[in-house]
Amino acid sequence: MTIKVKRNYLNWKPVKHVVFQDDKLAEKIHTKGFSTFQGLSEEQLQQLNDLFNREHSFDVKEGGMFYSMYSRDKEYRKRVHEKIGEILKPTLEKHFQNYKNVVNAFVVKLPGEKSEFYVHQDTTAMDEFKFSPLSLWIPLHDITENNGALAVIEKTQWFFSPYRGVSFAFPFKKINDTIKKYLRPIYMKAGEVLCFDNRIIHNSMANTSNQPRIAVICGVFPAEATFQTCYRGSEENAPIELYHHEDNYMMDYPHFFYNCTDRPHFGEKGKVEKTVFPEMSKEEFEELCELNNIEVVNELKEVEATTTNCQLIAEPDGINRFEEADAEVAALVRSKIPQAKRGGFFSFLKRAK
Repeated sequence: MTIKVKRNYLNWKPVKHVVFQDDKLAEKIHTKGFSTFQGLSEEQLQQLNDLFNREHSFDVKEGGMFYSMYSRDKEYRKRVHEKIGEILKPTLEKHFQNYKNVVNAFVVKLPGEKSEFYVHQDTTAMDEFKFSPLSLWIPLHDITENNGALAVIEKTQWFFSPYRGVSFAFPFKKINDTIKKYLRPIYMKAGEVLCFDNRIIHNSMANTSNQPRIAVICGVFPAEATFQTCYRGSEENAPIELYHHEDNYMMDYPHFFYNCTDRPHFGEKGKVEKTVFPEMSKEEFEELCELNNIEVVNELKEVEATTTNCQLIAEPDGINRFEEADAEVAALVRSKIPQAKRGGFFSFLKRAK
């Protein structure tokens, strides 16, 4: 299957994933962008539920989305990552080769109106001219239209850029009403695996049930890939700055949530890319969908374009710690580590607290 595109940004196109043992699955992910397969045993599911119950205690009445990698507690993050990795290892070994498991985390939708997460692509984490990103999303109970399903648009990993970061907008930000027409919810059974290219457009629906929706996210890299992230300042015509990080990046970096739009305080600055992928129009996106047989779905009537109506939760007790994060950044500034202007992507959260 050949994917048709309209732009030739930096002569880039997605590289086929090299970590799959099954070449047919690799080809499906490369072209379509996602696939599902039965993954976990009842024993694995029980172990993951037990781990979640030991580590977490939430009391958030209006709902929200919790991601364990947001936490400032590095020991907690490492503990959860390592234990999930132990439980998932038989599943990973069955499907992947020459890989490394770089992150494991819980992603939880607490029931309530503030639990929908906006339309997005995941941020860049590697050199996508050489490698392609891959995630596994595994619910711990059946997923329905009422408890926070993921919704995706197939093949869209081909349409945009290898450079994505929380400090700058997606090229499709202004056409969200068009994007939402193509989002297809993925309803799953407990323990089923959604394997997807992080670059496909996706969102997660609100949890309108009366129980938390608990899922595990697992990040898989080629064994030789290293971490690379992107930052872009708010100044007009600001370039994209690339930063290289050590293998412990996902465990030790403190700013995945707090102060996340700042210029990175850690890592080695690399290439600067002056050419930025332009905004995409409604007409261009619709043409791309037509060229690639991506059908209008119209299953999601209301989809958020931003995080404004999603309460993001960073800590396993449900209490965000902005003051501690701000104090840490202030100390970094005093030590003369460069910092970008404050605010941006999550600044509304600070104003709301």
